[in-house]
Amino acid sequence: FSPIAGSRAPFPSCCSVAPVILHSAFLTGRRGARARSGAGVRRRILRGSARSGLARAVMFACCTALEGPAMENTSWWWRDVVLCASLEEVMWKGWENEYTNYYGRRTQSGGSKYIKCAWQEIVEPPFGLMWSYLDMPIAAFTEVDEKWFSWQPDSLITYHAFLILEIENASWLGSTLYVLLERCSNTLHMLYGSGDEVHRFMQHHYANGRQRNVEQCLHQPRQRLTKVVTLRQVLEWMDNVVARDWQPYNLLAENCQHFVADAQKFLLHPRMRWKKSPPALN
Repeated sequence: FSPIAGSRAPFPSCCSVAPVILHSAFLTGRRGARARSGAGVRRRILRGSARSGLARAVMFACCTALEGPAMENTSWWWRDVVLCASLEEVMWKGWENEYTNYYGRRTQSGGSKYIKCAWQEIVEPPFGLMWSYLDMPIAAFTEVDEKWFSWQPDSLITYHAFLILEIENASWLGSTLYVLLERCSNTLHMLYGSGDEVHRFMQHHYANGRQRNVEQCLHQPRQRLTKVVTLRQVLEWMDNVVARDWQPYNLLAENCQHFVADAQKFLLHPRMRWKKSPPALN
């Protein structure tokens, strides 16, 4: 895939930020990318370019206590932290605006495949957007780990992680609905859509269309759920647990690996009392 028009600047992600931090803070002292957080982060992340300050900000955060917003109402989290978009395979590129982008790729046969990405403004769990899938069970999930460095062995924990959920027979055509959950810096990306082309896009690209390092992505074994967990329950878990316990990104204590581990723990043991995962390096 490549942006058809209106190319967005890349936003910071765990796999891109951390090597920059290590290189910048310990080797050259160059200025890294600006940390993103707070109100209005949705638009700024999609438009913002990497600037100075991130290395110092994250290194400082690694050594200080983390405190989230003292609010019971989670609307701030859905509005300022979650980036939600629907993905749909379409036949051609349409009109683009602030909330709609198109991405395309050439197939081996010489044809073209297009993905429409429609951003959604939300202030609460998107029950209305996903009403037709809410009570369908999650059939399986796959964790994908994107290594920081091409030369590193698979056993190292220096990687960026994200999760793709599957809901089978989600439409009258029998297609599978895919839901991407991915923490990137201080944001949580939630993309959803049906079909193989949508699944391919999630695996090969970030939410803004930027290419992943596909050769460095390691797919963990696909896990089928043995207990019934619906999409509604996942959204409620995000609202009641993830949003209320959300903390600013921290290289050692709050990163994408922690989110993926917590999500898997909930999916595999939905009735157990939820506990946060132990710190790990990401």
